[in-house]
Amino acid sequence: MRSATDDPDDRAALYAAALEMCAWAETRGALTAVLSQHHGVEDGYLPSPLTLAAAIAGRTVTLPLTIAALLLAHYEPVKLAEDMAVLDLISRGRATYVIGIGYRQEEFDLFGVDRRQRAQLVEDRILIIRALLAGRHAEVDGRAVRITPLPFTPGGPTLAYGGGTEAAARRAGRLGMLFIAETHNDGLETAYRDEAARVGVTPPGCIFPASRAPLTVFVSDDPERSWAEIGEYLLRDAVSYGEWNAHRSGIASISSATSVEQLRAEQGAYQIITPAEASSRVEAGEALALQPLVGGLPPELAWPYLESAADASNVADGLGSR
Repeated sequence: MRSATDDPDDRAALYAAALEMCAWAETRGALTAVLSQHHGVEDGYLPSPLTLAAAIAGRTVTLPLTIAALLLAHYEPVKLAEDMAVLDLISRGRATYVIGIGYRQEEFDLFGVDRRQRAQLVEDRILIIRALLAGRHAEVDGRAVRITPLPFTPGGPTLAYGGGTEAAARRAGRLGMLFIAETHNDGLETAYRDEAARVGVTPPGCIFPASRAPLTVFVSDDPERSWAEIGEYLLRDAVSYGEWNAHRSGIASISSATSVEQLRAEQGAYQIITPAEASSRVEAGEALALQPLVGGLPPELAWPYLESAADASNVADGLGSR
C-alpha cells in the first residue's frame, strides 16, 4: 500500500484497488493474500493489516488471508486478541498470522517500546493472546482477563513465528509454533528442534524459503519493455528494504541493487518473467509471489501483469485462458 501521493482521494483509490484485486484473484486460483506491516513510513506503508484484512474478507469468500509479519511488540495484547477474534468471525477462519519481533528502531520509538526488551515482550504477549483466543483467562499486568466473543476457529487462528536468527528459531520451538524462516540455514532447524525437545514440546516444524525463488514476480510478454515501465517501482521497494536491513544478514528477500539495471541483473528477489517461464514454475509446484502494487505502482499499470500471471497459471493447470 505504498505510494508517494499526498492526495487522500488517490490513497483511498489505492486501497479500493487492493480490495478489487483480491476479489478478482480469488476467482483465478490465488493461494492467499499476504499483508505486511510497518509504521511511520513516509510512503504510507500499511500500518494496520487487520483492518485491511477485514475489508478483504468482506469482499471474498474463500481466499485465505496471511498477516506476515504481525509486529506484536506494537500492540496492546488484549485489544489485539479481540480484533483477531472479530476478524476470525468475519472471515470464518481464513486469517492466519506470522508473528515477528520487529527490527526498525523508528517503530519502537513510535510506540514507546524499549527495543532491548522486545524478545521477552513478544514472547509474553504470544502466551497472553493464545490463552485469550482459546477462551481461557490470561494474567495481564496482575489482573485476570478474558475476551468475548471467541473466534470462529476453535482454539483460535493459527499463529506461526517468523525470523532469521537462532534466537527466533529457539523461541518458536519453545512455544511449539510453526517457524517461518527468513533464510536458508540448517542451523535454524537444529536450534528449533533442540529447544522444543528441551522443554518437552512437539513442534509443528519449519518452513524455509525456496532456494533462489523470487519474492516479487511480474509476468510479461516483453520483460525488456516491462523493466523500463515498472522497474523504478521495484527498485524503490528494494532500496527501502535494503536500507532497513543494512545490518541484518541472511535475509532471502533483500537486494543490494541501487539501480534498475542492477536489480534486473541480480535475478533475485525481484523478477519479471515470461508467461512460459511462469507456467513452467507453476507446473513445478512453485507459487508465484505477486506484489501488484509494489513500490506505489499505479493500479492501471498493475492490472495487465496480474492478468498475465493468472493466464500463465491457468495454462499450467490445464484450465486454458480466462
